Amino acid sequence: MQRVALSALVLGLMTACGPSMEADHVKTPDELIAEQEQAGAEQMKNQQQNKESYDDPHGTTDEDTRRGWDAKQGDIEMNRAVHSAVCCDDAITEKFTKGRATVAVTFGNDGHVKSTTISEPYGEGTAIGKCVLRALNAIIVPAYQGSEVTLNWEVDLTGKKKSAQVGGPTPEAEKKPE
Repeated sequence: MQRVALSALVLGLMTACGPSMEADHVKTPDELIAEQEQAGAEQMKNQQQNKESYDDPHGTTDEDTRRGWDAKQGDIEMNRAVHSAVCCDDAITEKFTKGRATVAVTFGNDGHVKSTTISEPYGEGTAIGKCVLRALNAIIVPAYQGSEVTLNWEVDLTGKKKSAQVGGPTPEAEKKPE
């Protein structure tokens, strides 16, 4: 029995302390440099193989989608502002002629409102005109590249709460004759 135990111990020690997978000596500086150069060459080879896949990306990036006028977001923001402007007839105590006001909102490239106009008799000098323009000047849309965009809308100031867009967005470059 002692013989079996002793042979198991010897066999276990030989297996545990057997040959390792690493070199049996310390690497010299030249060997370390050669190993690093080989890894660098392999990395450069992989970069050259994958270079073409990064030169021509497929799909659109966030920057690409930011570039153009976002008509959908512009419509959403105009609807929000017009709903606020429609409530002006309830907030104003001053008497005014009920009807529909045509507004034009011009957006700059940064997404903020650059200018607003409102049709008469609801001009900028009236309380209702100031209230409507204040609601419209608060609009912010995503920044875009290109010319200014003007949106024309009708604001219902009759108390029926129905407002709608008049026409489509008009880039400033197309409006002005050269």
